[in-house]
Amino acid sequence: MNASTTPIRANFPVRRMDFSFSETPKYWWDGQPFMTHFMNNLSSLFPYGEKFFVDSVRAVRERIQDPQLQKDVSAFIGQEAMHSKEHAAYNEYADEHGIDLETLELRIKVLLESISKVTTKKHQLAITCALEHFTATMAEQLLKREDLSSQMKSDKMYKLWMWHAVEENEHKAVAYDVYQQVYGGYFTRTAVMLLTTGIFLGVIAGFQINLLRRDGQLFNWRSWKHGLGVLLHPRRGYFVNLIRPWLDYFRPGFHPFDHDTKALESRWKEQLDFAG
Repeated sequence: MNASTTPIRANFPVRRMDFSFSETPKYWWDGQPFMTHFMNNLSSLFPYGEKFFVDSVRAVRERIQDPQLQKDVSAFIGQEAMHSKEHAAYNEYADEHGIDLETLELRIKVLLESISKVTTKKHQLAITCALEHFTATMAEQLLKREDLSSQMKSDKMYKLWMWHAVEENEHKAVAYDVYQQVYGGYFTRTAVMLLTTGIFLGVIAGFQINLLRRDGQLFNWRSWKHGLGVLLHPRRGYFVNLIRPWLDYFRPGFHPFDHDTKALESRWKEQLDFAG
């Protein structure tokens, strides 16, 4: 088969996963309520958040001229659908321990539906680009730092989050490339990132307080100290180490693949025994 007839394949696969989260310890992040609920907090964003990502790309798909990007969009949609499915299944663990994630998920649904009513397709795609940059750089931190991933004391949660982290980096450029091909424009991309950042951090903070309060852990200062140390330590803080890649998004000519994670992805795919 010569090059002209070789079928185009997506640059990454869609992996069919089927996790079960029953019998997971309540405080599976090193026995710590704060950090366990921080990860629960993030999980609550994904079922409707990733549907929004898919919808924003699908809305302009007919305008994509590049056959390779069309294939990558199909794989992106497939991966995001699996992420939504597995983070919905995550509620099996939450329900077992009386943690109400479904209410938080519905709040995300209402928020995103409200945003969709007052924004254009371009804005929605730019929001997806911004949030995909957040998820990719947060995922990269998990993949790079054993001091973080080793604190997951549940094998089920460990596999879920590391699988998700690998795939967020595999498809991190798809929405961005669609945005650049269909619309382009530095101002909208960066202005939307600023607005999205404020909303994202506000939602995370509000959900964190909600989860801790409902669990009777709001005044567990020892757990707060541990969690804020993980997130905000001046050198090792999870959020602190996101500042530089966040700023990089505002650089003219930025592209997600400027943050090369191919070797990191390969190492983790081998470690997790993933095909592709």
